[in-house]
Amino acid sequence: MNWEIMGALGEIVGGFGVVLSLLYLARQITNNTLSNQSAAISHLTDQIMRVTMVDIESGSLFYKGLKGLDGLDETERLIFVQRVTAIFLIWFNAHLQYKRKLIPDEFWDTFAGDIASYFQHAGINDTWQLIKSGFPQNYVSYVEQSSRLKTNVDYLARTY
Repeated sequence: MNWEIMGALGEIVGGFGVVLSLLYLARQITNNTLSNQSAAISHLTDQIMRVTMVDIESGSLFYKGLKGLDGLDETERLIFVQRVTAIFLIWFNAHLQYKRKLIPDEFWDTFAGDIASYFQHAGINDTWQLIKSGFPQNYVSYVEQSSRLKTNVDYLARTY
């Protein structure tokens, strides 16, 4: 057999090896992306649960605050505004992660409905007016656009 033919066959086999390596690397990158998305979703879900799963006293205060800030004393107003701010910070975190492609569209799409549901309440609207200047304009625009969506569910006030 001719050495030139052997050399050509070696190059062809080597080329296939490079292509297979690149396909493997692409698959690993995809798996890593999915893993990162899963971790981001898990972290956001955990944050939401920590803010919303509270004792009865805190839940009652939050429910009272939904009706508006005027019905709260100074201490209650502070607690309510801090809690609502925490919720908006979680949504902002999700906004940033979505922009960076760390969470998938399917998960991100649920946030607009949550925002619309929250904005059915005067206390959320009042608090948003107090805190929105602390957020970037693109996030403010997203929140305000989402707040105008029609929603058939208000799980905060238990109406469906």
